[in-house]
Amino acid sequence: MTKLNNFKKLTATFLFAFGCCILNSLSTYAQQPLNSINTTISPAPFINNGMDSINAVDNSLDSLIMETYGENNYNRFPTFEDSVYDARLKSFNTVMPLVYNEEVKKFIDLYTLRRRDQVERMLGLSKFYFPIFEKILVENGVPADLKYMAIIESALNPMAISKSGAVGLWQFMPGTAKVYDLTVNSYLDERRDIIRSTEGAAAYMKNSYNIYGDWFLAIASYNCGPGNVNKAIAMSGGKMDFWSISKYLPKETRSYVPAFVAAMYVMNYYYAHDLHVREPEQSVCEISTVDVYQKLSCEQVAKYTNLSVEMVKFLNPGLRTNVIPAFNEPYALKLPSDKYCVYDAMKDSIICASKNCLVKNYTSYNGVKGNYYTHTVRSGESLGLIASKNKCTVAQLKSWNVIHNNMIYAGQKIKIYSGNGYSESHPTSGTKTTTTTSTTKPTTTSTSSSSTGTKTIYYKVKSGDSLWAIANKYSGVTVAEIKAANSPSKWSHLQPGMVLKINL
Repeated sequence: MTKLNNFKKLTATFLFAFGCCILNSLSTYAQQPLNSINTTISPAPFINNGMDSINAVDNSLDSLIMETYGENNYNRFPTFEDSVYDARLKSFNTVMPLVYNEEVKKFIDLYTLRRRDQVERMLGLSKFYFPIFEKILVENGVPADLKYMAIIESALNPMAISKSGAVGLWQFMPGTAKVYDLTVNSYLDERRDIIRSTEGAAAYMKNSYNIYGDWFLAIASYNCGPGNVNKAIAMSGGKMDFWSISKYLPKETRSYVPAFVAAMYVMNYYYAHDLHVREPEQSVCEISTVDVYQKLSCEQVAKYTNLSVEMVKFLNPGLRTNVIPAFNEPYALKLPSDKYCVYDAMKDSIICASKNCLVKNYTSYNGVKGNYYTHTVRSGESLGLIASKNKCTVAQLKSWNVIHNNMIYAGQKIKIYSGNGYSESHPTSGTKTTTTTSTTKPTTTSTSSSSTGTKTIYYKVKSGDSLWAIANKYSGVTVAEIKAANSPSKWSHLQPGMVLKINL
């Protein structure tokens, strides 16, 4: 009987995983302005930096067998009877009626069993982001509980970007950003700005609710666009609630609202599932904003306020360079509240020190740190050839330039980022890199460039190491730079013996 029950459990798990394979784009459809409400929206590809806990469900039967019967089986994690989940959801004080059903249960299991690591990281980030979201949402006349949408959209990552070009915590497409007055230029992308993007999302949701009179329909509209919601309403015979029209919505949107309800549950009842808050490396309790009219260097702001550059960047992810230029409108610089008086006292010194600073690219379009140069495509060149010449991959070229297929044309401008292991030297610079073994640090290998004097070392992780501890071993190296130089699969799960690349 035990074996039969285990087989049934395994079969059910496999069927769920297979069903989740259709969720390639759960996080965000390309939102469309609500004034184009009759437009039929086609789904955007998945968020490649967003909610992997939904998108990247492994449907390998071998993996499921290992997860069910191996040493990492999920039987040790708490689960509850359906009546418990139902009662907990009904206990929420919210304007949205939270329904418990099989679809919601699947996502609760997904969060609490399969994606525990990511949920714990988001719990830590939520301590910073959620109070900001709540204040802005309520001020704009929408429920504070809409903050949980950012869990689905970006996993609370302001640098998240979809292959279709949706960006930020709330995953705005360029056209929708323009409608909601979010600035996007070479210096600033307000789709990544913590405050401005949330204001845009609040405005969208308020407009959508005014049309549908139902928050779940407004949420569905945010995911698949109002055109698809209108079509589903019509096909249902005019019904105006999500669960009644769900079967007529795109597959991804059918799961979007259940995922939202499950996220709302898990972020409140995480402790019942033995989930723990994992504090982020950058931590701040409260922020204040300062209107900036003059050109300022982020490095100088950090220096004179005794902050790390990483903290300035963490609080101001919308900045695409190290400089806040003199905009027509003031830029709202975000600082820890306890640094407001320090900044105010040192403002003149910061302005003076910033006058001659050079503009450097902080992040590329998809969050890769480094400077870039523009390559003009020549006749006969392919993405593969360009990638080979520049020591990067085709996938990176497509991501950096938001290219959706392999077609390029002569004369096209292609951004190629340097540093951090992508394109280590300009292909026409003639720089050669030689490798030598460090004699002073037996756990690292050092490479240097004869023409630029830059150095790259390879550090072997020791037991007890953290990114912060490793960064502190080398003058001028930051945690963010180590992350940018290595794949997330490395720095998110440090293991002794692992080798990290560090640019000095």
